[in-house]
Amino acid sequence: MQTSRSNAYPDTVRKLVDSYGELTPELRKAAQYMLENPEEVGLSSMRSVAKEAGVKPATISRLSKALGYSDYSDLREPFRQRLRRQEPDFASRLKDVQERGADDFQALFEEHRALELRNIERSLADDQFPVLADAVETLWSSRRVYVLGLRGAFAPAFIFHYAFQLFRDRCHLLDTRAGIFADQIRGIGDQDSMLVVSLPPYTQLTIDAINYAAESGAQIIAITDSVVSPAAKAARHTLVTRIGSPSFYHSLTGALSVCQALITLLVARSGADAVKIVEAAEQQLSRISAYW
Repeated sequence: MQTSRSNAYPDTVRKLVDSYGELTPELRKAAQYMLENPEEVGLSSMRSVAKEAGVKPATISRLSKALGYSDYSDLREPFRQRLRRQEPDFASRLKDVQERGADDFQALFEEHRALELRNIERSLADDQFPVLADAVETLWSSRRVYVLGLRGAFAPAFIFHYAFQLFRDRCHLLDTRAGIFADQIRGIGDQDSMLVVSLPPYTQLTIDAINYAAESGAQIIAITDSVVSPAAKAARHTLVTRIGSPSFYHSLTGALSVCQALITLLVARSGADAVKIVEAAEQQLSRISAYW
């Protein structure tokens, strides 16, 4: 198949998702297993995948051909590539950016601009709106909202928390200061929700916190790069954001745009009480000279 290595995995996921409704029940079982267990697909033989999916090996073979692949090995290759890209590769990518910039500085800038605009367009595409609207209802009806974004994902998480707490009480930003991270989510329960920003390379502590919160009954809203990212596995709402960048580090623009869209819709969802809270906050900040 003529698919670039960088797009192979997402293209395969899209084929699985788009063709799902047309598949037979047995093929659907195999497709669902692949979507939910990409690591196992990348590591396992056709026989092992079939056993775990609860289907016959011939079913996996038929699914491969139904998606346009020559055989299971061809279908599995994008999953193997995904595994190889899990670890950060910042140094080699930085070197690549330097070399390309040396050849054509303006071309690199233009590529950066085009990708960032595409990140926003795809992160806020029409098909995202129903998920955004449902996530807003979950966040608004929660007793407490926990917000989590570690390492590079901290910026969009912080912006969401800062804006949300201006007009809505009971919003908690989780962090690792003083080593009390576990204490901060100790009381999370089935009346709460957790908004998580998680992008590759995924932070282990973030995934552990998601699993703990989900096991405690909390509703997870995941802002992540794929419907099969580890952050999405336990999520009630998955908001897929695009992270394309010509630079050595992935883009946060899409995640920021999703967080800001959530805030906008939450403001529209709020009532007179939210206006009173913001007015009180403005008066308090003015008294302590927060702004120039």
